[in-house]
Amino acid sequence: MYLTYLYLGFKHQGFPGYIKNMIPWDVPKPVLIILIPIELARFFIVQPFTLGVRLFANMFAGHLLLLIFTLATWYLATFTGALLFAAGSAVMVIFVTVLELLIDLLQAFIFTTLTAVYIASSLEAAH
Repeated sequence: MYLTYLYLGFKHQGFPGYIKNMIPWDVPKPVLIILIPIELARFFIVQPFTLGVRLFANMFAGHLLLLIFTLATWYLATFTGALLFAAGSAVMVIFVTVLELLIDLLQAFIFTTLTAVYIASSLEAAH
């Protein structure tokens, strides 16, 4: 997704034009000394990193919850004989599975929307 975003921006605006349009030039000139590296880092480092971290964190948290409740169900049913608690934990496994499916659908929607917004912004000059 991100490579498509960059490719279309470079193809449509050209390399110098695309880089030039990343920077808001209507700020005072001394501010540009700080702003240019920040904007370039935002586009090429921060933006893809934060997208990846958000997706990883959401999926990791959901999988971790599933693992915890599955292990709790197994432990409570096998070693302690607390079948009522094991049943409650099994219900939580089902609940977390449904919740994770809903979160995954939401993440797919967010990534699709962000992809559309990023590609649209790479096709025209923002500033």
